[in-house]
Amino acid sequence: MSEPFSFIPPDTTESSASSNGEAQAFPAPQSVEEARRRGDQMMRLGRYEEAFQYYRYAIQLDSGNIEHYMHLGDAYAYADQPARALAYYQRARKMNPRQPEPYFALGEIYRRFGRYDAAIAHFRRAIDLGANNAFVHFKYAEVLALSQRYSEAIEAGRMAVNQEPSNGFYRFWLANLLEQVGEIEEALQEMEIATLLNPEDDYYHFRYGLLCIENKLYDHAVRSLQSALRLQPKRALYLSVLGDVYQLLEDPQQAEAVYREAGELDSYDRAELLRARRLAGLIPRESPEWE
Repeated sequence: MSEPFSFIPPDTTESSASSNGEAQAFPAPQSVEEARRRGDQMMRLGRYEEAFQYYRYAIQLDSGNIEHYMHLGDAYAYADQPARALAYYQRARKMNPRQPEPYFALGEIYRRFGRYDAAIAHFRRAIDLGANNAFVHFKYAEVLALSQRYSEAIEAGRMAVNQEPSNGFYRFWLANLLEQVGEIEEALQEMEIATLLNPEDDYYHFRYGLLCIENKLYDHAVRSLQSALRLQPKRALYLSVLGDVYQLLEDPQQAEAVYREAGELDSYDRAELLRARRLAGLIPRESPEWE
């Protein structure tokens, strides 16, 4: 696979302190295991430069092991230095072109830089080489959706769901995408299952309620919003939307009671309510206010 771009030439990454004449701040570890253990400890403490140094020691002590390059790349990515992460992931990929992990890691970095075509190609290659799990398919689906390749994104999302059917998050994400492209029946099904799998997540119940409102399933919407309110009884946003549903059910007395319980909304809640009403189709997406 050709490389779309590289931020750092392979031979110009930073060298260790001992190679440029600076005094080392700590003794060199005596084994790969010690280097990795100390590096992990420094990462947990947020002392990234020291962690990188230890991980580079691991490479020096065992330069033929692809895992050490991946570990250092992961550390750079975690520390928000994606360009350096890219360089080490590329080295790992060149060391073993049949390993799926470097392709997946490169896909993540390319996605971060907005290079979606490159990310898609690397995720696809990782899957072809055996990285056939729900998380990989989900990340692949994400970048396909960002590229507006919706039908492919839905298929990848379905693969993630099929591989981890009890993971409510994958179903919730897929439901949102299905709703976006007009696959309403499947969207409703996936969103409902997500709420059943995550019964303590008030937001899942709320979003299912919005989807029900959009499709005029008002009784279902009431039940779902009430489930959200059992978990967050005073949430003004949920109460306000529930009041809207009672209005749609032509129950103005109940609507007024719920609106009164919601009280005055601050500017943040008003913005959230406007967004929720748009998602539920209660107002046109371009409309500035609720009629």
